Amino acid sequence: MRISAALDRAVQFDRRRYMRHTVQVGGGLSANIRPSLSVLVTDLSAGGCGIEHDIELEPGARVWLRLPGLENLPARVAWTADRKAGLSFDNPLHPAVVEHVVRGAA
Repeated sequence: MRISAALDRAVQFDRRRYMRHTVQVGGGLSANIRPSLSVLVTDLSAGGCGIEHDIELEPGARVWLRLPGLENLPARVAWTADRKAGLSFDNPLHPAVVEHVVRGAA
């Protein structure tokens, strides 16, 4: 049973469309007319990111992520759990933009 669970996790990881990078980047998140609130981006890929937050978010909500040096990134909340959430960007980031953010976080 443990072997199949490990295989299931590996298959899920392999199905990711974009490679994720672990980062620790402060950012802002806004929804509708609410002002931007602080979040911590914990992983980043061209297609989305993981965040830690103190905001009430619902899956499917439309949000805008602000990262240092970039324009607001329109996204949707893909999932939430406790103080964590996953965002899916409306338009994938160019690999050079991802690399720029990852290098800046190091």
